[in-house]
Amino acid sequence: MTVALVGTSSFDRFFNPAHDALQRRGHGVARFSTREELLAAVDALQSLEILGATSSFAADRELFARMPRLRALVSPFTGVEGFDVSAATENGILVANGQIAENTVSMAEAAVLFTLASLYDLHGTERYLRENLPRPSQVRARMLMGKTVGLIGFGKIGQAIAERLSVWGVRLVASVRTTRPMPAYVAAQSLDELLATSDVVIMAAALTPESRGMLDLDALRRMKPDVVFVNITRGGIIPDDTLATLAAERPAMRLALDVFDPEPLKEDSPLRELPNAILTPHMVGHTVESQIRLRGAFCENLLAVAEWRVPEYVVNPSVIETWLGKQDSPQL
Repeated sequence: MTVALVGTSSFDRFFNPAHDALQRRGHGVARFSTREELLAAVDALQSLEILGATSSFAADRELFARMPRLRALVSPFTGVEGFDVSAATENGILVANGQIAENTVSMAEAAVLFTLASLYDLHGTERYLRENLPRPSQVRARMLMGKTVGLIGFGKIGQAIAERLSVWGVRLVASVRTTRPMPAYVAAQSLDELLATSDVVIMAAALTPESRGMLDLDALRRMKPDVVFVNITRGGIIPDDTLATLAAERPAMRLALDVFDPEPLKEDSPLRELPNAILTPHMVGHTVESQIRLRGAFCENLLAVAEWRVPEYVVNPSVIETWLGKQDSPQL
């Protein structure tokens, strides 16, 4: 056996095409539902060379030690938060993911959707029609034009959000951990300044050990009382209960959240009781176009590493030279 695909049946739409494509090219493939099921296959671990798994799968040093021939990790999604990329790089293991343009644009469009739906009180306005209520004496909708929009993180998704909002008559600011060139229409700010001055705050940062839990209640209380807070990336960056506490304190604040920690959102989460929150189950940016392309990219990445070709989407490019050198190793 050369390739293992690990994930529950809910990911069959990604794993089944990849399984079939690998088998058609003569590669041995095994399927496992969980990490525990994989670890129980002791003999298989010794020969496994490629592992395809969802982004939350715990691929760590312990796992690498049990798989001496492992040379590639492949996620069908952009996220690789479960993968210890540093440990993989140290072991010469190439990590590939689904950094497709369709996913980036879909998530950016979803962030704009969330922002407008929150500012314009879309669900509250619908309620007047659905329940045949009289028009309110005072409207709640607010324009986006003229507002300051703060992006926490400025990777591909953050850049795509900024590009789309650049013609909306807003002031765009971004907080980044590493200094980088910024477009003329985006100003770099410290995180504290961004939180204090933005009318809309959009979480666009990836979940990493450094970003996990980075926004505590004290940090969030720097935001304006009527801020719109949007999160479409990962939930572990801000504890759910912390956001719920703040939003309960500030009835003028509006939340739009697609991600939580843990997922799915707990049935007794106080977020569910907030009238000023839009909540979706980690799918608001999942479009037909992005899902089709992600399936294709997953297959292409797996076939590439199985055949010793550098895949299109590599997370740790510094390992490529070492990885290619393994091709002639007698251990593989």
